Amino acid sequence: MIETRPYRPGDGAAFEPLYHGYLEHYRLGPPDGAETAQLIGHLDAGRHMSCLMAHDGARPVGFATWALTFPAGRGTALFMKELFVDPAARGQGAGRHLLAGLAEIAEAEGCVRLDWQTDGDNQGAQAFYKAIGAPRLEKLSFRVPAADLADFRRRLTRPSARP
Repeated sequence: MIETRPYRPGDGAAFEPLYHGYLEHYRLGPPDGAETAQLIGHLDAGRHMSCLMAHDGARPVGFATWALTFPAGRGTALFMKELFVDPAARGQGAGRHLLAGLAEIAEAEGCVRLDWQTDGDNQGAQAFYKAIGAPRLEKLSFRVPAADLADFRRRLTRPSARP
């Protein structure tokens, strides 16, 4: 039976294999020990993000990372950054339980909505969200990779940077 609960300090050992599975799923390359340690350190400290984990008995099978964001129209929103379920556990309800858990948190926090995104080519996620009746929005996303942040900042602060 799938159950969810918040990530707790010390859950790093249970979270790490799921994170490695996430990296593999999105073809992001092998895990970097320092980056993984930094992420787990942020989670353990409750810093910048929160995480809800799904377990099948004692076995961790998925996670959803999230944060409260403002403004969201006339209130606060819960933004889900990632939803990942171990491929071996897909179809057993972990994704549904994670989203239901986030909806419960959003209600408890008085949020005006629950938001998330998926990659345009992630057909599996899109099919899942459609199957559960999640309304789709037409929005554009923008991203500046870490390697480009310094140049991006310089371009924005040049006197001639006015659009």
